[in-house]
Amino acid sequence: MFRTSLIILSALASMIASAAAQPASLTCSGSLFDPTGSAPSAKTVTLALGPPVSIDTGNGPQRASVVSNNRIQLRFRTKDFTGEYFHYTSDLFLIYRSGHLARLMCQR
Repeated sequence: MFRTSLIILSALASMIASAAAQPASLTCSGSLFDPTGSAPSAKTVTLALGPPVSIDTGNGPQRASVVSNNRIQLRFRTKDFTGEYFHYTSDLFLIYRSGHLARLMCQR
């Protein structure tokens, strides 16, 4: 009985540890707004909440450097944009250096 309990607890701990090691991957979709005010276009990205944090905008995954991370917001930066992900609402905003803005909703 005791040995069986230890085996079950060990297997459960191993499953939890392997799940914790996998970064949460979110699929985010929404709109990309142009600074000229033309009609928004559809945008879909994949966000991996690491560590390390990475984002795939369709050109392959890019590593992002974390600027800040707290219970409300994760702010990160790549060479093309600054990203802000809100944990409570699953909103993702990508603010591009070119002036474009992407407003996306994420799901697991």
